[in-house]
Amino acid sequence: MQKGPSAQKLQKILETTNERDLFLVGHMYIENTIDRILEKKFNIPPKSIDSTLFTSNLKMDILTESGLIKGNLKKNVELMSRIRNRYAHKLEPNEQRIGNYIRELSYLGGATAGTKKFEKYRVCVIRTFTALEKML
Repeated sequence: MQKGPSAQKLQKILETTNERDLFLVGHMYIENTIDRILEKKFNIPPKSIDSTLFTSNLKMDILTESGLIKGNLKKNVELMSRIRNRYAHKLEPNEQRIGNYIRELSYLGGATAGTKKFEKYRVCVIRTFTALEKML
């Protein structure tokens, strides 16, 4: 099993002002951690996880049905995936829709006050990543 990135490294990467980088990389950290959970908890080989047939939806179904991911953690992963998809497939994603998705994210702990644009997203990615890491 590959060693995953650290929360400190993720926090540094999320300091970017490039929105596309912010949302794509934030989601990549989450998906990488989900892949490592599937490897460890279900002994699924990396080759299978890397297959295009092993979709994000299938990964989430396994983790949801097993009871590992539920509630606000599940909601955050799904919302981050939606945001990622908007930035991966649209040249100019709808800012209002992205804002709505971010408003729906759960802090998974106490709310924080931030002044930077998309600060709630940054905090939620780090806390979601940390919650997933605890499953390993």
